[in-house]
Amino acid sequence: MYEYLSVTAALLLGAMALCGVMAVATGWLLPWLRRRTLRPALWGYGTVLFSGGVLLSMSYGTFGVFDDSPALVDAAFVATMVMIVAGGYLQMLSTRERVDG
Repeated sequence: MYEYLSVTAALLLGAMALCGVMAVATGWLLPWLRRRTLRPALWGYGTVLFSGGVLLSMSYGTFGVFDDSPALVDAAFVATMVMIVAGGYLQMLSTRERVDG
């Protein structure tokens, strides 16, 4: 049961990461993001980091890839949380006005 939910979530997160890659490569954004996002490439980097962090967090928890090694699970948890927070921060910065000088 959980594997089906994980695969569905992985497909959605993959689509989210693909939107981020498109924003980085071409500057294209989804229509509802165009008005408030001032820097599409920065938003794309943040989206790729965020979706990658959630995907990694979900995969090591669901599939038990670390064979219950507490040190590896803790390190993976910290790494994924850093990715999620950094991605969210970059997305937030992409919607703010530039302050030069």
